Amino acid sequence: MDPKIQKVLDSQTRTVTVLSCLIAIQESFGYLVEGAIPAVAQRTGASVNDVYSVATFYTHFRFQPPGEHQIELCWGPSCQIFRSDALMKQAEEFAGIKFNGTTPDKKYTLRGLECAGACALAPVGKLDGTLVGRLTPEKLRERLIAMRQNGGGGHHG
Repeated sequence: MDPKIQKVLDSQTRTVTVLSCLIAIQESFGYLVEGAIPAVAQRTGASVNDVYSVATFYTHFRFQPPGEHQIELCWGPSCQIFRSDALMKQAEEFAGIKFNGTTPDKKYTLRGLECAGACALAPVGKLDGTLVGRLTPEKLRERLIAMRQNGGGGHHG
């Protein structure tokens, strides 16, 4: 087992489950690094197939490193009612890529969230990990411009 993965798994103080191990690895590395699936299987006694099934079931997990800036917009029912689709299109135009992708220069990752759990604040996004509610095109544009000024390129704005 990779020593870095071993260290993450050994540092867990909560109940050790497949899900908790996968979360710990993603929180430490930003994604499920190569070797994560077999390491979790070994640690929990689950099969590699069972661990992979959990990792692919939850859209939270990623298998590629994210971009420097992460733009995540909710596409759950409440957010759709409040036109999250228009915000997604705006973010795609800004970054020059489609959702659930990362720009070739690794500056931006666009992801759709199944539900951000903040329906009362719809439409909602997580921008570089910060939950932002009641997003408007203007508010999103301001946040994207701020990302660009903090080291991200972007195409449009």
